Amino acid sequence: MGPDTKDVVDCSAEIEAKQLITLCRAGRLYEVEKWINEGRPLDISAATKRGRQRSLLEIAVETGFHSMVELLAKRGSDESSQNAALAQAVSSHRLDLVELLVQHGADINSVSLADVLLDWEPKMIRFFLDRGADPIRGRPFAVAFGARIRTALRPFLECKESHPQLAPQLQQQLDCALRHFCAEGDLKWVSLLIWAGGDPRSRGPSLGKDYTEDPECHTSGLEEACRSENAQLLKKLKVDPSHDNLPVLLREAAMWGRKATLEYLLGFGATPNDKPNGGSSALDAALWDLNFGRFNPYGRTGLKSRYDVSNAFECLGMLVAHGAIWNPDDTQHVSSLRRTLLECEPSVTIELLQLFRKHHTCPAELVHKLLGTSRMKEHLKAISGGLLRLGIDLEKRTKLRPTSTPLSR
Repeated sequence: MGPDTKDVVDCSAEIEAKQLITLCRAGRLYEVEKWINEGRPLDISAATKRGRQRSLLEIAVETGFHSMVELLAKRGSDESSQNAALAQAVSSHRLDLVELLVQHGADINSVSLADVLLDWEPKMIRFFLDRGADPIRGRPFAVAFGARIRTALRPFLECKESHPQLAPQLQQQLDCALRHFCAEGDLKWVSLLIWAGGDPRSRGPSLGKDYTEDPECHTSGLEEACRSENAQLLKKLKVDPSHDNLPVLLREAAMWGRKATLEYLLGFGATPNDKPNGGSSALDAALWDLNFGRFNPYGRTGLKSRYDVSNAFECLGMLVAHGAIWNPDDTQHVSSLRRTLLECEPSVTIELLQLFRKHHTCPAELVHKLLGTSRMKEHLKAISGGLLRLGIDLEKRTKLRPTSTPLSR
């Protein structure tokens, strides 16, 4: 066959395909049936060269003509086109067409249950679940809850009750979504998922955070709630000082600068000093938060002011007022705080030292170690008078207080 002949054949196939598509879209049922009876091809790929190749059955589903879908499902489609048409019927919210396609061979599991749940239709959801749709693969219920699909709640509870062997995996999906809403601070959906049986103390991944798939990064709903802006969440989750690890929750709240949450947790009378060396991991986290000043929409550069780090200072103040001790684990932690202070105006260092002194937060020797580098001395040179009033002479390295005692007035 020469090139010209091939072009003529291709052109003829394209004309026939377009003609068949026109008949289908127009609902010309008897003419399409006659086309099939005559043994003429139903391949329309010649007319759909661009994009994904669609079948005639998918186009029929798109038109919504029930009899045309039935004809093509019975006589003019293979399993692949039936499965694609099933997905089209779900997205079109046509339960009648879904039932028809499944009846004529479409695979119920060719469509993700998550896509069905996102359809919002309870009858559609139950149809898939009753016919063996996989409720585990791809965490479909977690995805639906994350998208705030309220109509997924009742089918979830029914599925959990009717399939007790799947209850642990279904519970994991519920808790995964709960962690997500705890982090979002969404009290409404936290309440709904707690009502459905969500456990805020179970540990696992959080929806939408791929890094939490690593077991070392697993969190709990309580921990995620401490990171949110909504302090009311912890009241809803009913923190129990006798069972919950309050120092860990304090650390999470301090790391994210959540003042109201810190105040709520400290109100239980918990000691913030949880480290083996007697120091406070929450205080370490609050000092780390000094790295992040207020958002500057104008892109201003330069040293952070006291105003820029005011939120972190309020958290620091609450912690040290409740006895938090700064006892870094190693010299790297000291160096890290030093680098942070070098990025702030010198007055920030003075205020931090005043805070440490007032509450006996660390020994004087540790303060001299923090401030004793040449770069730090140069940074604080302009406020040496303020340091002297605190009893710190960096030039002479005079220690005005015994090294074994904390800074005090």
